[in-house]
Amino acid sequence: MRVEEIIGIVKNYFFLALIAIIVLGIIFLLLYFIVYKKLLSGKKSLSKTRLLLVGLFISYVLMVIGMTFMNRGSNFQGEMVLSLFSSYREAWYSFSTRQWQFVLLNIFMFVPFGFLFPLLDARFRKALWTVGMAALFTLSIECIQLLSGYGIFELDDLFNNLVGAIIGYGIIMAFISIKNKKIKQSLFFISPLFIVVFLFGSMLVYYNVKEFGNLPIRPSQKTDMTQATTTIDIKLSDTRITVPVYKAPSYTKDAADEFVLNYFKKLNIDVSNMDDISYPDLGVYRVQGEEAYNLSFQFLDGSYSYTDFSSFDEHIEPIDVEEETLKNKLTGFGIEIPPNAHFKKVNKGTFEWSVDKKIIENQLIDGTITVNYYNDDTVKGIEHHLITYEKVKDILIKSEQEVYQEILDGEFNYYVENKGIKTLAIHNVELSFYLDSKSYYQPVYAFYSTVDGKDITILIPAI
Repeated sequence: MRVEEIIGIVKNYFFLALIAIIVLGIIFLLLYFIVYKKLLSGKKSLSKTRLLLVGLFISYVLMVIGMTFMNRGSNFQGEMVLSLFSSYREAWYSFSTRQWQFVLLNIFMFVPFGFLFPLLDARFRKALWTVGMAALFTLSIECIQLLSGYGIFELDDLFNNLVGAIIGYGIIMAFISIKNKKIKQSLFFISPLFIVVFLFGSMLVYYNVKEFGNLPIRPSQKTDMTQATTTIDIKLSDTRITVPVYKAPSYTKDAADEFVLNYFKKLNIDVSNMDDISYPDLGVYRVQGEEAYNLSFQFLDGSYSYTDFSSFDEHIEPIDVEEETLKNKLTGFGIEIPPNAHFKKVNKGTFEWSVDKKIIENQLIDGTITVNYYNDDTVKGIEHHLITYEKVKDILIKSEQEVYQEILDGEFNYYVENKGIKTLAIHNVELSFYLDSKSYYQPVYAFYSTVDGKDITILIPAI
């Protein structure tokens, strides 16, 4: 999710909340002046400051309700995640901006609650009141999400919301303490904010100084193996071995822009009206007009997806063609097919070259190129995921027996609603590779298995 998208969501629900608060305000004022003042002869006057704070708080609550319920469909019936900090582990292992956004947004979303609530009444300046009401509010949201299906009941959401409320409470109470010239007390109140900033800052520093990136194949929560019956068809080695680590040709945003501009230039495509939609790990480049094109570029490894939308024109149809004709066409895109790449027809007009971890000196070539060819003798679709990795160093890895023990301990991903496994049969194991969050192609063990009657490949980090 881009920052622009987050701001757009906030804006949408801000205006909805604003309209709702105006309507509620008009109703309240009518009741106050007509019923209370005129009919009941009430004497109490309205505090403008209090009205403003109540209005802001109601607007905030309406925005939170809109963002947590109206921004999604009812597609999560009965889903619960009760493993504390699983969202943090998932965000850490993938080191995905999107995952960290969800964690931070759940914290920031409740900062206004902690900030505004103590201003409504002096009694709410007691931490127990504000934190207790925040807990009740977030618990209500999670329970409604669980019952309605408009979200997942997550223990981490409760935790993050409470952290946000505590930070907001600390900020406003620090201001009040400074106003009352209680400097030491203000430092105590602001400490939750400093602690959270320190922890996230330390995490970023550690991530940047460590040699390799993180692997999303690591599980955010353990698989339940307590009732599992495990069989294995092979003998596993208990010897640690040394294997290479490779590096993908990763790109900065500027380098990706340059690649795409040169790519379109080779095809004589006018880029004067090109849109550039940037995500943290992905660039989406669109050329609009009579002729329309799209190129999605992965910064992490340089893989991309190219589409010429004239493939949807009338009378344009996919056709079969010889391999050499395709190779000649691809030279115009700057694509050279490696020797000994396996060529096959996927379906009519769709062809694929694949290379399975071929080592040539200090390089490893792995992946596929898929091409769509049409009856006007043009290539209109390319999925280029054939990457040439450069060797970085040799490294000692875990033995097969050590990794097998991790499987027995449930340290692997198994995406089913009920995490418990009844039967696990391991048929074979081989050393493979997986791209980490820093563009390193790390060694991993691939266990070819059958879990409860379904064939799956269990991937375990080898480092």
